[in-house]
Amino acid sequence: MTLGISLHTDMDDIDSIFADDVELIQNADVLEEDYTPQQIICRDNVLEQYTSVFKPIYKGRPPQNAFLYGDTGVGKTAATKYLRQNLEQDIEQKNKRLPESEQVSLTVIWINCENFTTGDHKTSSYQVAVGIVNRLRDTGNRITGTGYAPQDVYDIMYEELDKLDGTVLVILDEVDKIGDDDTLLYELPRSRDIGYVENVRVGVIGISNDYTFRKNLSPKVKDSLCETEIKFPAYDAGELGQILSTRADLALYDTAYTQETINLCSALAYKEASGSARRAIRLLRRSAEIAEENGSQQIEEKHIRQADKDLEYGNIVESIVDQDDEKLYILKALAHLDEAGLTPARTRTIHAAYARVVRTYNAETGKEPLTQRGMFNHLSKLVMFGFVNTIDHNKGVGGGQWNEHEFSDDVNPRKVKDAFEDRNLQWVNIDVRGIKD
Repeated sequence: MTLGISLHTDMDDIDSIFADDVELIQNADVLEEDYTPQQIICRDNVLEQYTSVFKPIYKGRPPQNAFLYGDTGVGKTAATKYLRQNLEQDIEQKNKRLPESEQVSLTVIWINCENFTTGDHKTSSYQVAVGIVNRLRDTGNRITGTGYAPQDVYDIMYEELDKLDGTVLVILDEVDKIGDDDTLLYELPRSRDIGYVENVRVGVIGISNDYTFRKNLSPKVKDSLCETEIKFPAYDAGELGQILSTRADLALYDTAYTQETINLCSALAYKEASGSARRAIRLLRRSAEIAEENGSQQIEEKHIRQADKDLEYGNIVESIVDQDDEKLYILKALAHLDEAGLTPARTRTIHAAYARVVRTYNAETGKEPLTQRGMFNHLSKLVMFGFVNTIDHNKGVGGGQWNEHEFSDDVNPRKVKDAFEDRNLQWVNIDVRGIKD
């Protein structure tokens, strides 16, 4: 049996402030999000459907288009990477047996639509098209995300695509980030039929965490993109346990964990993250790191509980980071009011603080804050998202009715500050003294 204790024989390592007395992780890569397992487990049904989407490409036939949906961490991206990897390897082996004229040519372009956002934190078909062009061009010949008419960018994209041959598979991860601008989603899967390309066949796979995005697509886009729809259901606790056991066997030393470790991590991920394998794997990794930091030879329940708290903190910060600028300004205003002891606060008080935040952060551009009604629309969304609580006051006919707002239990000024830093925004202290109801 492999010992869970790492024996340090290098004196430099012993003296290092970065070394732990105990090491429980023997292969950290297995616990990373970009790791592609040798086998996808607990996904037999969807893998069978999904494999059928890739079969025509292997056979040199026109590709199918597909739309994948399901919650975060249910295997959509992992399954896509797994099948892509196997498809490319099998085509390579197949081509070795065929004459050049019969060989299958495949180019895969993977785009995460989340990475192509504009200054107002939105993504568009235009920006994604720019991303596709730059995937196909050398570094010195890439185009910028501004300065081109949309049709010019699409023309450049199709010109670059048509320089290739065979099949081009465009994978649009987080495709729902494109929002209402679905021009690309209609044209790209039909580009050969429309006549935009002649030398290649283009297939498109859209991956989304938001099924409502599919429902809101126009009928013409549904016909193009949603040729095959595959739903990835959430994992149950037992399936999460199987996945974690497989990862732990490869990532951790034998004595670093027990079956109880796997069971607790699985149960917490199932309860708190709707059956997300990503959350379960993160929880296992963080638990091992905490155990190492504490000099423990095995992951214990207290390490898992602490890891769960750490991850929950990070998830809230990530959720705040994802908000648009106006909602970030409102959260910053609430943070300053909270630190000044002025929450819960009425809408007009929050608007006054919000206005100071907006003018401070936009002094050079002169951007003005939204009206109180406009700001309230964003504030209502923050309530719906669970960042802010609303307290209703009703004093009857004589006393009147009004609302006050404060952070929910999951949010505090520190998390808002961390979110600003993650967005590379400087945290400027705003004086909210003198703001009264």
